Amino acid sequence: MRQVKFSRRKFLKGSAAAGTLMFPTIIPSRVLGQQAPSKKIQVGIIGCGRIAGGMDIPGVWLNQDLATVVALSDCDRQRMTTTQKKTVKLFDGDLPKLALYQDYRELLADRAVDAVMICTPDFWHAQQCVDAALAGKDVYVQKPLAMTVSESRAIATVMQKTGRIFHIGTQQRSEGKSTFGPQFRKAAEYVRNGRLGTVRRIEIGLPMDPPEPADLPLIQPVPNTLDYDKWLGYAPVEPYSELRTHPQGKDGEANFGRPGWMVIQAYSMGMIANWGAHHIDIAQWALDMESSGPVRVRGRADFPKRRLWDAHGKLDVRMEYADGTLLRVTDDSVYPNGVRFVGDKGWIFCGRGSVKTMANDPGAGGKHGRWRPLEASRKELIEGEVERPLARNPSNHHRIWLEGIRTRTPTHVSPETAHRTTTACILAYTAMNLKRPLIWDPATERFVGDAEANATLSRPEREPYGVRRSLARAGMKL
Repeated sequence: MRQVKFSRRKFLKGSAAAGTLMFPTIIPSRVLGQQAPSKKIQVGIIGCGRIAGGMDIPGVWLNQDLATVVALSDCDRQRMTTTQKKTVKLFDGDLPKLALYQDYRELLADRAVDAVMICTPDFWHAQQCVDAALAGKDVYVQKPLAMTVSESRAIATVMQKTGRIFHIGTQQRSEGKSTFGPQFRKAAEYVRNGRLGTVRRIEIGLPMDPPEPADLPLIQPVPNTLDYDKWLGYAPVEPYSELRTHPQGKDGEANFGRPGWMVIQAYSMGMIANWGAHHIDIAQWALDMESSGPVRVRGRADFPKRRLWDAHGKLDVRMEYADGTLLRVTDDSVYPNGVRFVGDKGWIFCGRGSVKTMANDPGAGGKHGRWRPLEASRKELIEGEVERPLARNPSNHHRIWLEGIRTRTPTHVSPETAHRTTTACILAYTAMNLKRPLIWDPATERFVGDAEANATLSRPEREPYGVRRSLARAGMKL
């Protein structure tokens, strides 16, 4: 059999350029699970889209001494079969067949699967996290954690009660391969150690989504490879369109282009939760607010109607913490993509440097000029050691989770931390939609004296789907 040779750099670059799923699977058989002779953690993937193929499955591959992928689930069979064929092709046919499940619940019932990575659309995260934990699987989930505060709180509670090892795709917290470097941890560390004196405000810039949808029909026949009812989940029934879901491929090959659901409010909150989950997480880390959150929020945003797409565009949100610190989040026409802390003694900025955020992004700060990953108003603000360092995580982001599973040790991002970051994103989103100031109680997790705002803390769930039904089956409730 001919041996296939490739490098990690070429593999990741090629996958990203082609927009397709290319990754190796490294198991000799399916009779694995916790009793596998290799002792590798057996990972199942729920959702076979572009994030799974471009980030999370390769993340497991990079740690093949600890884990391997053994099962895939997606309600679109074309995506699973494309994944399967590319895997077989990469290894020249010298592979066993991956287990494929169009219903993720069947994957959760597979006793060979130890842990799952949830890479589905945002509105599916909550139920799948809860179902996975209740099925005894450890969980890695893409951000944002959930679409509502009630769902997010349910995940944190279930993870705590079941003792499952949890991790979330906020790679800015980690420093090893497949992440962005130590600048975010360093900025948080300097701020928490008083380099800026009292922090007065934090400025966050977020990139924007592509401006216009493709010229596709608003109503199309449902592809025979897609279980559209399962794709919709607890969301209301709507006519099928690629603009609503994700691009369909042709000739049996999937298309992993940017999906339409990311800019439809029924399925996603838009960039305030997509990129906001990254940067707001760093802000709350630096403020030592990982178990709390803002107390006041107001905001405005444009909500352009772009055929089926209705997620926000330009935005300006201001959140205030109990100590008076102001967190302002805008689109990157106002602030460069990143997080800037402003205090009595100067400012510190952290970002991803030259990493491009979108296909049309000039990188490094766009019209704001070239911002280095870590900058300050005076160089001494970001030099030297601090008295109270934050824990360093030299392992790559996915390895932290896998090592946690192996040792039964929590990762550096707890379910509570992920919940509080998600909640801050949801508060901003709610204020943008209600178009008026809101008062939030982080202790009770309720809006103060505001029935209309409190009505947004949960959302209707179409039968037979939803977190409430999953919890009810387990004898729990929100």
